[in-house]
Amino acid sequence: MKIDVPTLMLALLIGFLLLSLQLGVAQRGALRQPELRIWAQGSWAMLGGFAMLALRPWIPLGASVLLGNGLMYVGITLYGQALHRYLLDQALPRWRWGAMLLAMGLLALVRDWPTGQRVGTASLLLVLLLLPSTWLVLTRGWRSEGSMRTVGLTLGVACLALCLRGAHAIVQPEQYAELMQDRPGPGLSFLVGFLSLLGAGFGFVLACFERVAKRMEEMATLDGLTGCVNRSTTDALLLHSLERGRREGSPVAFALLDLDHFKQINDRHGHAAGDAALRAFAAEVRARLRSSDVIGRMGGEEFGLLLPATDAPGAARLVEQIRAAVEALELSCPQGQRFRLTVSAGVVVAASDSGISADRLYMLADKALYRAKEQGRNRVLLGDEPAQPPAARLVALPPGA
Repeated sequence: MKIDVPTLMLALLIGFLLLSLQLGVAQRGALRQPELRIWAQGSWAMLGGFAMLALRPWIPLGASVLLGNGLMYVGITLYGQALHRYLLDQALPRWRWGAMLLAMGLLALVRDWPTGQRVGTASLLLVLLLLPSTWLVLTRGWRSEGSMRTVGLTLGVACLALCLRGAHAIVQPEQYAELMQDRPGPGLSFLVGFLSLLGAGFGFVLACFERVAKRMEEMATLDGLTGCVNRSTTDALLLHSLERGRREGSPVAFALLDLDHFKQINDRHGHAAGDAALRAFAAEVRARLRSSDVIGRMGGEEFGLLLPATDAPGAARLVEQIRAAVEALELSCPQGQRFRLTVSAGVVVAASDSGISADRLYMLADKALYRAKEQGRNRVLLGDEPAQPPAARLVALPPGA
């Protein structure tokens, strides 16, 4: 089997050119991410490296070796910088740039060696520059976007192929006497190594698309300030929970919680303190919820708490724990002043056979909350829900009950 190396070089040139153009188009659209721009710079460097190697018949050998491999080292390092930004939100460590410069220096020292030894050294240096990025993706990126697994695996294949190429070139240097010879061993290792790098680039673009899609989904379902689900999502989940409760024969509890005198916090301490209070409140609630429970921000300082498969005593006990925890909070505003919060709540439980609608459940919880406000705030009121009640019967739970 023979491999036409000039055709192989042309294919890789076209591949990295297409990747670079794709990255440029992505930067003009929704994917204006700095890590994509850095990866694009790395791809242009790789493209330049292949061009220098392909021009070997027309430029001095030393220039082809140094510029071709040197640009590839730059490209690999820029890939590492993009991955660091993407996975760790950090700049590439300085030692990685130092390693790239050291690799270039070593390459300059071996430029007059026989071709086989020079190819082996250059390939192994590429592997050493690739390994930290490969390890980073396999350890820190495996549980990230699904496409990052493709990036990690293709980088691993590239490391393996280039390592085999380097070892083969050192052990059998006669097969690497000329870059453009068509022996299967050198050609296949070259093809697999750099096609894998090309595949890692396309995988990285897909991972960036996945991250953007995930963020857009979060923006559509989550409240940006508190991290709670938004009103429309809470309404949809409440409807779904009621339907599931009917099928499974389990009750569904719903509570409305409202921070007391919240406007005074904004007026006295500023909106930054108000925002901090909302975030602290949401964190206190989330710390006490099961994985199946949901807290949603219904608007302003009002929150909805959805508790599937929860009866009245269990719902009342949980919301009372939340009320007590919020009362114990002590917050500070940017000016250093300390202030406290209290919360009022109305709780309603829908039996599995009640046939109550989500809108009516919300209305009953709102009435219970209104009564809690009327009775002095900082308290939880539980409204019983008969089959089709004209109104909720309210039972007061004193603070600390």
